[in-house]
Amino acid sequence: MGWEPAEVTEHEYDEQDRLIRSVTSREPEWDDEERGWMLALTVYRASLCPHCGRPLSVCTDPESEGHWVVPPPRRCFASTALRSAAPEYKDSPQPEALLLHAERR
Repeated sequence: MGWEPAEVTEHEYDEQDRLIRSVTSREPEWDDEERGWMLALTVYRASLCPHCGRPLSVCTDPESEGHWVVPPPRRCFASTALRSAAPEYKDSPQPEALLLHAERR
């Protein structure tokens, strides 16, 4: 589903209209627009806190010190079910290669 660069083949003929050479070229995968998007993504990611993922301008603002609260954690019941099921397969060959998944009833 991704973008494919276009291929262009140019043919060269001699005086008798015989093919003597073909050259295939591709347009560059990284045009100015693509490079711009990737640069913007790099700048955006660099502006985020590596700990909480919020903008550094928000989470490191001295004015916000003491204004953050940590609510009680929530439980991921899909992960709970997966971790509960994993011991059942510990004796199977290469249990680390099993791809367990959770389905909601």
